[in-house]
Amino acid sequence: MPIIQTEAVILKCSNYRETSKIITFFTNSHGKIKCIAKGVRNSRSRWGGALQSMALVKIIFYYKETRTLHLISGAEHLITLNSIYDDLEKMQFGYRMIELVNRTTAEYQENTKIYNLLANSLQILESATKNYVNVLFNFELRLLELLGYNINIDMLPDENVEIKAQNRYFYENRFSSGDQKALEVLSGGNFNTMMALNISKQQVFALEKFFENYLRDHFEHAGFSNAKKVFNSQDLF
Repeated sequence: MPIIQTEAVILKCSNYRETSKIITFFTNSHGKIKCIAKGVRNSRSRWGGALQSMALVKIIFYYKETRTLHLISGAEHLITLNSIYDDLEKMQFGYRMIELVNRTTAEYQENTKIYNLLANSLQILESATKNYVNVLFNFELRLLELLGYNINIDMLPDENVEIKAQNRYFYENRFSSGDQKALEVLSGGNFNTMMALNISKQQVFALEKFFENYLRDHFEHAGFSNAKKVFNSQDLF
């Protein structure tokens, strides 16, 4: 049974029995995997504090192909995300990113590009001082591209253009030219330009609905944001 050491982002944590946790990771080496961390909820655990959703960690686990749950033997933070955990708005967008990766990827499908995108986007969100939602929209665009569902922004049609499968998302959301320009900036590679973009509440709503519809059509359950529902139910936003 080989011992694996790898970097990972924690997608989901669930308590198991009295002292343990079952954790879903997206790893740099093995893609999405599920592990059990025994005894980490015990107050004497030396590394259990590193195991929380969204955390960027280095983990050591015992890997066996015939198992659905692999045993973790150690974990430590790679980078702390205190700014995200202390800011409810940032936290909502961070949870949406890990939620999307969890819902759109299969287990044991190694994808270093998706891992790097998720880890880098969380670090950008951590250091951001404004326009946090821009990080999420950029993440969604790039994730879809890596998954093979690239959005062709040029498909935004004029009023008299026939509605086709490729452009119906823009029609259904009544996209304006301003919405299209916002998408163009968000999909670009210039970080400073992207983070300087001020998006109106109306545009945020239009873009949110656009991504929800697009994801819902391509991935079962991916369009609906459970993270957003949880935060909204507490009247936080």
